Amino acid sequence: MMRVKRKIGSRIFAMLLFVTFIVSTFGTIPQVEAATVPAITYRAHSQDKGWMTTVKNGATAGTTGQAKRLEALIINLKNGKQSAVTYRAHVANVGWQAWKTSGATAGTTGQGRQIEAVQIKLTGTYANKYDIYYRLHVANIGWLGWAKNGAVAGSTGSSIRAEAIQIKLVSKGTKVSGSGIANISKNTLSYQAHSQDKGWMSTVSEGRTAGTTAQSKRLEALKINLKDYSGNNGIQYSAHVSNVGWQSWKTSGQIAGTTGRSLQIEAVKIKLAGSNATYYDVYYRLHVAGYGWLGWAKNGAIAGTTGGGIRAEAIEIKLVAKGQSISTGGAAYLDGSNISQGIHLNHHMTGSLDQNSYRLYNAYGNNIGCCATAYAIGLSIITGANYNPESFWGNGGANFTMGHVNNWTTFNANTIYNNLLQGKPSLVHVYYYKNEYTTGEHWVLVIGVRAGAQANNLQYSDFTIIDPWGGAEKNLTSIGYWSGRYCIEMRTMY
Repeated sequence: MMRVKRKIGSRIFAMLLFVTFIVSTFGTIPQVEAATVPAITYRAHSQDKGWMTTVKNGATAGTTGQAKRLEALIINLKNGKQSAVTYRAHVANVGWQAWKTSGATAGTTGQGRQIEAVQIKLTGTYANKYDIYYRLHVANIGWLGWAKNGAVAGSTGSSIRAEAIQIKLVSKGTKVSGSGIANISKNTLSYQAHSQDKGWMSTVSEGRTAGTTAQSKRLEALKINLKDYSGNNGIQYSAHVSNVGWQSWKTSGQIAGTTGRSLQIEAVKIKLAGSNATYYDVYYRLHVAGYGWLGWAKNGAIAGTTGGGIRAEAIEIKLVAKGQSISTGGAAYLDGSNISQGIHLNHHMTGSLDQNSYRLYNAYGNNIGCCATAYAIGLSIITGANYNPESFWGNGGANFTMGHVNNWTTFNANTIYNNLLQGKPSLVHVYYYKNEYTTGEHWVLVIGVRAGAQANNLQYSDFTIIDPWGGAEKNLTSIGYWSGRYCIEMRTMY
C-alpha cells in the first residue's frame, strides 16, 4: 500500500510541476477555443488594376480614395468539398446577375461596368451556425453600413459606383460594430399638381410632369411625397404664390400653394430632409408662361420667377445620387422685376475661345470657323460641358450636329433678352468691315446684357458678346462698322 501511495503522490507532484512551468512561461492557463469561425477569402477586380490580391475576414478588397470602380468579385468559402456561400452582383446596365457559388465570378471583366450592389448569404449547415456580414465603399459617400445574410448592400437604380468590399463571418447572433444604412436605393418620390380648371391631377412619379403645358393653365398647389430611410419625412418644400409671397416650408404630403383662390404658384424651393440628404440631391424645374421649361434648380435654390407676375404651369422633380451632376439646361430662376444687375452667362470651355486655335479652314487656307467656335461656346453654356469647335466643322462650314439651334430669324433684341433670362445664349450673324478679319461676315455669341439696361428699351450696345476672332468679351456694337446694318440674322441656342 505504501508503494501505491508513493506512486500516486509522485504523479500528483509531477503534474503540479508541469502546471507551474506552464504558468511561469505563459502567465496564465491558455483557454481552448470552443469553436473556430471558418476563414472566408475574397478578391476584387478593379478598374485599371484587374484582379487584386486575395484578402480574408473583413479586410478590404478593391480600392478607396482612387475613384476606381469595382468590376468583379470572387468569394471562397467551403464546408468540406461543398460551397458554403452564394452571392450575386447588381451591375451597371445589366441589373442583378444570377447567383454564384464559391470560387465563381460575380460581375464582369473587360466590359468597363461597375458593380453597384451585392447580396451574399451562407448555405448548408453554415447558414445555421454563422452570420455573414458585408459592406460596400461607394463613390462620393464612402463606407455604407453592414448588410447581413442576403440583404442588399449598395444601391440600385441610381448608378452609384461601388469601389471596395469587406466581408466577415461571425458566430450566429454576434453583433458587428459599425452603423449606417447598407442599402441606399432610392426611396419612392411622387408628387401631385393642382391646376387651374382641373383641380388635383393624377399623382406622378419621379421625373414626370405634374401640371399642364401648352394650355395656359396656372399651377395653383403642389403636394410632394417622400420618406427617408427611417420612414420619417424626407423632403421640404415652399411655394411663392401671387399676392402672397413665400409660404412656410411644408413636409411630405402637405399642400404648398393654395386651392379655391385662383392664385398662381410662381416659384418653388425644394430640399431633402433626414437621411435622404446624405445620399441624394434633389433637382426640380418649372414650366412657366412665356418661357417654357426653365433650367433645373437644386437643393433649396429658387426655381421659377418672382417679381414679374409670371405663372408657373408645371413641375418636374428628380433625385440624383450625391456627386453626380446633370445638365441644368440654363437659368432656373428669373428675376422679373428688373435687370439692374445685368445678365452674364458663364461658359464651360476649357480650351481656347479663339477660332484661330483650331483647324477651321476653307479651301483658301482662311480660318472661317467663327460660327463653329461660337456654337461650341454656346453649347458649353447650356450643357455645362466642354466642346471642341472642330467637332462642328464639316465641308468648309459649321455643322450643327447637336441640333441645339432653331431656324433662321430676324434679329430681335427682346427675343435675345428673353433667351438670356432663361440662360440661353444666341448666335448672331453680323456684317462689318475691319482689316483684321478675313471676311466681311462674322458670327458672334451673345452672352449677356449690361447692368442698368432697360428691358423695355434695349439697345444694341446693351448686349455683351464673345467674339470668336480672338475669344474676347466685347460690346455688340464694337466689332465692326455697321453702315446702318446691325445684326440681321440669328440662330438661338436652346
